[in-house]
Amino acid sequence: MRLEDVRKRLGLSFAMRVEGLEPITPHLIGPPGIGKSAIVRDFAMKKAKELGREFVDFDALSPDGVEKMLQEPDRYFVFADKRLTGFDPVDVSGIPRPVNGSKYVMFLPLALAQLLSKCAGVLFLDEFLNESRPNMQAQAYKIVRDYKIGDVALNRYALVVAASNSSQHSSISNSIPKPLRDRFDFVEVEPPSLEAWAEWMDAAYGAEKWCRDVLAYLHWRMSDFLTNVTDTVEDNGYEPPATPRGWTYVALAFARTADPQMRASIAKGKLGRAGETLLAFLSNKVPEFEELIRNPQVVSDFKVEQKYLAAMTVAEAINKASENIQKSKKFVEYISSTDDREFIAALFAFLKKPRRYELFAAVRDNRTVVRALELTGNALL
Repeated sequence: MRLEDVRKRLGLSFAMRVEGLEPITPHLIGPPGIGKSAIVRDFAMKKAKELGREFVDFDALSPDGVEKMLQEPDRYFVFADKRLTGFDPVDVSGIPRPVNGSKYVMFLPLALAQLLSKCAGVLFLDEFLNESRPNMQAQAYKIVRDYKIGDVALNRYALVVAASNSSQHSSISNSIPKPLRDRFDFVEVEPPSLEAWAEWMDAAYGAEKWCRDVLAYLHWRMSDFLTNVTDTVEDNGYEPPATPRGWTYVALAFARTADPQMRASIAKGKLGRAGETLLAFLSNKVPEFEELIRNPQVVSDFKVEQKYLAAMTVAEAINKASENIQKSKKFVEYISSTDDREFIAALFAFLKKPRRYELFAAVRDNRTVVRALELTGNALL
């Protein structure tokens, strides 16, 4: 399911929860590292803004902060990202304590339970299917079934969301008993598209803060965006999968070091075999933007890897400054005259959408270019 559809499912579950309807818990299922946690956090932040409440990350709270929020609970929206495997069952049920000198005991609840009983929020239970302790499973099922943490009922503006890696991607994934499966709304989450990933990187970190050559590689070899994520017999037990999370780290790290040995260590350590292929790809050198537009014929002898890097070089110059569109017309006309459709497709794929339209407007009077674009396909326009 696409990212926008996942957000709609979460929104529907939240709305039904507020209305007091069936308390279903959305359960996101998908490979590791594709952004399930980020989706839920982003949803929580937008929901807090929509409700006019202050977004608060529970893990950043001090005891004094908890007390402050409980004094004015309607001001806040709590987001708690918790892994079940990090809980002890007594943490959830509450600790037995005598109250006001009574000869009886009551369960002293978690601060999280107190907050979510009073405040709006989202409780995100990650790695849900990794939990194997029966007593912890019982507590977890109570949360998703009854919307209670221990004996404390959650606010009707509080939504519980679970997430798990699918069984083919995790050897420690457990099954949910069938009678409890209908307490969940299972949502299969797809990896983001390369375009969506690049837009998210720009929004989250800034276009200048990550290495765009990594994006060029991924367009050249899209299958490596998510690879080696399935448990196999041949797996050595420590080689990392290549996931969107891993590519994010590598793209950010490469922007901070040009040292070849450091880059090699980072790529192999975070992406495994895909990292080795990335390094081979990036070993190909291409001229700077000014040289490419001055002498576009230089690309005629390029290998396919160099063409992708050259397309990225020109596209990034155009993305940064619209005046580079006019400078690039000669380059676009040349690659169009050679009918290099893969090169043209890569160039337009690397351009941000507004720039695609601007470049097309600048060259649409050139019949050779327009014909080349038609042959390549107009999906990107």
